[in-house]
Amino acid sequence: MAFANVSAVAAGSDPTTTPSYASLVGPSWSELPVRTRARFGVERGVVCYRGRVVAAECTRLGRLFRQLARLVGSPLPFDDTLGPAAVVVMAIGSGSSSWTRVYRQDGGRAQAIRSVKRFAGPTGLEEYLGAGLCMPLRARVENASLVFESTGYSLAFGNLRIPLPSWLTPGRLLVRSTELAAPCFKFSLTLNHPRFGVVLRQEAVFEDAP
Repeated sequence: MAFANVSAVAAGSDPTTTPSYASLVGPSWSELPVRTRARFGVERGVVCYRGRVVAAECTRLGRLFRQLARLVGSPLPFDDTLGPAAVVVMAIGSGSSSWTRVYRQDGGRAQAIRSVKRFAGPTGLEEYLGAGLCMPLRARVENASLVFESTGYSLAFGNLRIPLPSWLTPGRLLVRSTELAAPCFKFSLTLNHPRFGVVLRQEAVFEDAP
């Protein structure tokens, strides 16, 4: 089993370049809409996006992964409830940002999903999900959307990363940010299992912060 250090620089990247989404994506960054580049281009303190979950579906296997995810801080939506949602992004220094996603649930409840994105790890970007679990991400541009794709899962012990075998993971996570008519954008999340295909999907529409 291979071990990785959190300070490792992504292969092919320039260590003298300040880490940013633009530096990770490369020349195709300029293909993104202006509003997408503004949203991910500069640290802005605290930003809140308000919106609605407009589509959600989950297979039986996806529901099992939801329950297992509760052991590591519940990084997946509890259910398929449609309705109000909010995302709060807070810059916490060194290019890292704290993300809090709040979704309404049935029965008058709400779920808050918290994670931290930071420029570190083997791909240059990782998301810390809680309870020692982190997820290296690759960023790219696809059809004028900014896409984040997981490349595996690891347990974090300080600066040490211990990759989990693929059979212990729920599969590949794909997150996409797509511009709609101003001031709206669409956030889509798909969990794709290598054997059983898409097991969870969610789409939400948010408005840019004033």
